[in-house]
Amino acid sequence: MIYEGIRYNTIYIPNVDSAFKIYYSHWRETLIPWWTYPLTFQIFELNLLLEGTQDVRLGDRFYEMNAGDLLLITPGVQRQVVGTRGAPITYFSLHFDIEDYMLRTILTYHGNGLHRRDSALERDSRAPLEQLVHFLQYNRDQDMRHPAIRLKLISHLFALFAVLGGIEESRIKPGTDRAGTLIAYRMAEEIEQDVRGGSITVRTEQSTKGTIARMAEKLGYSPSYCSRVFRSVFGMSPQAYISNRILHQCRLELANTEQSLDQIAEKLGFQDGLHFSKQFKRWTGSSPSAYRRRPMEAPLEDQPQQPIHLAMDSSIHI
Repeated sequence: MIYEGIRYNTIYIPNVDSAFKIYYSHWRETLIPWWTYPLTFQIFELNLLLEGTQDVRLGDRFYEMNAGDLLLITPGVQRQVVGTRGAPITYFSLHFDIEDYMLRTILTYHGNGLHRRDSALERDSRAPLEQLVHFLQYNRDQDMRHPAIRLKLISHLFALFAVLGGIEESRIKPGTDRAGTLIAYRMAEEIEQDVRGGSITVRTEQSTKGTIARMAEKLGYSPSYCSRVFRSVFGMSPQAYISNRILHQCRLELANTEQSLDQIAEKLGFQDGLHFSKQFKRWTGSSPSAYRRRPMEAPLEDQPQQPIHLAMDSSIHI
């Protein structure tokens, strides 16, 4: 490019507007007997068994996990550790949610269930998972909320997500509905644009059926089919995805401390600042003012079995 007689080359970094969350993720050595109640989360989980054997129920299927095996659990699937054959185990569990719709789709491609040691997914993710576990063990006595430690933790998580997002076309699970996936992509992209541009707000969210019907008509499919393929790809309904994106936009607006709550409320379609505050607290458990004040994530209370915890709620907005 030439500008006013000056020649230069430019490589741009693409704009990024995404977020991920880590919930009660931990490394743990258990006592015996060890088992859990049936649990269902609306988030992803990676469970790496480091030592021992455990019997796991995932949905209506049972798996025997051995050391080195990796369990990928997608949102909404019930999971339970049935037992550990009368012996202690060591494992690492990562509970996380990703707002990036492309990565959410790729995670579903990997397939919900057990990935044996030396399987493609386990081989690819072994190094970043081992580095993450080593990081936790090395810093187990440190304050995980410290900015320097959090940034190092984020770098390890990004390395893992980069591997999980690097699936090859030949490894997409059989039976994947390619046309349906493309439809879900287009719906998610339009939702992202409309929320960011102000076309979808809290007011219009109340009529999400009309929003989905409009998208379906544009794509040439029925609303029920579009909703079904969207859920199969992203692990949540279009309505839940819209609410998720509105909440994400709320967080971004709160980052601009020059805006009052009333100004943010008007921009996002709330009745007023009070309505915005009540809804935000219902969504997050924290008021907008408290969310703005917090320097970083509060520590989690210690749980039995002395796990090593990590907690994270990070977003990138460039």
